Amino acid sequence: MRTTRRASGAVLAATLTGVLAAVLALAGCHATPDGPGREPSASGTAATAGPAQTAAATPAQPSATVDVGPVRLRVTAPVGATLAMSSGTTRVAVRHLDGAPVVVTVDRPAGAALTVELDGSVAVEDASGRAVGGLAAPEDARARGTRTRVRVTPEGGTLVLRFGDGTPRSATWGVAEGGRSLAVDPNAWARAAGQAGAAATWTAVTTAHPDADTPGMHDQLLCHAIGAPDKATWNLEPWRPDVGLVETVAARCNP
Repeated sequence: MRTTRRASGAVLAATLTGVLAAVLALAGCHATPDGPGREPSASGTAATAGPAQTAAATPAQPSATVDVGPVRLRVTAPVGATLAMSSGTTRVAVRHLDGAPVVVTVDRPAGAALTVELDGSVAVEDASGRAVGGLAAPEDARARGTRTRVRVTPEGGTLVLRFGDGTPRSATWGVAEGGRSLAVDPNAWARAAGQAGAAATWTAVTTAHPDADTPGMHDQLLCHAIGAPDKATWNLEPWRPDVGLVETVAARCNP
């Protein structure tokens, strides 16, 4: 019996020794939590990068609004350019363009439009299609575009845009050379704005004086705009014959 007990005790001791060794070995294989200042263990999960930082906001394009009669336009310059307004809201100077275009668009009302004239000026039309003002042909620049968007591309780094409406300083009926005569004194912008200025002036004149709305008087006004823009008054006579624009110009606006 003693032998059996000793043998059983020996077996138990050996078994406990084996179990203890296994427990110790197993404990040695377990990873311990990373404490303060401790390097991450090999079995730890690598830190993942946080969300990408939001990209810097794209610089805004400088812009300004210009009112031409009842139509509001927006002038937008490229990023990096500087835009300044003077003379109320009619002159816009854009610098640091380096040949990049400036865009003119119709802001409101719906139905208003832009027309690039043959001389490079741009007429602004209201929703009914009447020219109410515009943009004088820019120096050293080219205007191209659609009915709602015009790109003005300069040759250099500076562009000056001159806007205006067609309201004349005065337009009064009188008598000249023995007949009725409408003496029109266009505003300074219209005198220098070419076809756009003439179109806007004609709208203003015929709105105030509907009886002046004849083809012959229209050609007389265009003749003054083309050949005598600086004349004190543009005298339009309804009694002169309607011979067409070419003959009117050949007759120095007095056919």
